[in-house]
Amino acid sequence: MSEFEIATFAYQEATLATRYAGLWIAAAQVGVGLLQAAIVWYGIRAMQRAGAQRAREQDQRHAEAMTRLDQQGRALEALIERTAAH
Repeated sequence: MSEFEIATFAYQEATLATRYAGLWIAAAQVGVGLLQAAIVWYGIRAMQRAGAQRAREQDQRHAEAMTRLDQQGRALEALIERTAAH
């Protein structure tokens, strides 16, 4: 085998290795992109769940406040009736 053939063979091996390295890099970039998309999706879902939980808690607090307001209103009406009767 001549020096030219050896050099050609070495060049072909280096070119092939470079192509495979490019494929591995591209595959890694796709993997990283998918991981980023998954993290963003998870974050959005977590924010949606937290928002829904806050809305439920706010609705519950509002209902409790309205119940207390109704009780206070009835107590005030009773007090007005008692004071008007005397």
